Amino acid sequence: MIKRKNTGVTLLLILIFLISGCTKVNPAEDIYHHLEKAVSLEAAFEEQQEPLSKAENEEYELYDEILTLANLEEIQTLANQAEQIALSRKEMIEKEKASIEEAYSEFTQVHPIIETIENEELSRSATELVTVMEKRYKTYTELYNEYRNAIDLDIELYQLVQKEDLTIDELEAQHDKVNSSYEAVNKLKDQFNTYTIKYNELKRSFYELAELEVVYQ
Repeated sequence: MIKRKNTGVTLLLILIFLISGCTKVNPAEDIYHHLEKAVSLEAAFEEQQEPLSKAENEEYELYDEILTLANLEEIQTLANQAEQIALSRKEMIEKEKASIEEAYSEFTQVHPIIETIENEELSRSATELVTVMEKRYKTYTELYNEYRNAIDLDIELYQLVQKEDLTIDELEAQHDKVNSSYEAVNKLKDQFNTYTIKYNELKRSFYELAELEVVYQ
């Protein structure tokens, strides 16, 4: 008996091979998907901003009230409340950091894709985008570290005001440390926000240059 070859399967495999060989992945579209996924991963970071700001304000109000008190027991009650809020801020910035790091990890996946872009202008645009994001991430890391330091100094301050033998010099010295740290925090926040604005502008320019039909909300 002569065995028949399964020509139907063979032809189908050849067809699939030819189709896959002719289909080219658009690097710009691939980059787009990673960039927008990174945006979605930063959602947790954005969600922390309002409660974090609210906690800061509550804490400052408590401390202002502490400064008007003379009764040590009352001071200790409010100082403990302020310390708990400070600890909650630490938890919030840990959620922030996890979100930023996850988004950045997703972003780094565009690095090898950029190398496949043949259009020089588009490649330069993507490279500039990466440069700004790297600076943004570095700035955030510095901001996170400084903000944690500022919270630690706040906690030290709340513990200090509970001392019976507290001196004005001790209080002023701690105030100076706290103020100096928050000045650094505010400077880094401004820098981070500047890089964020620049990054979004470059991302939009990249999409336009790549002729991607992106709908902005």
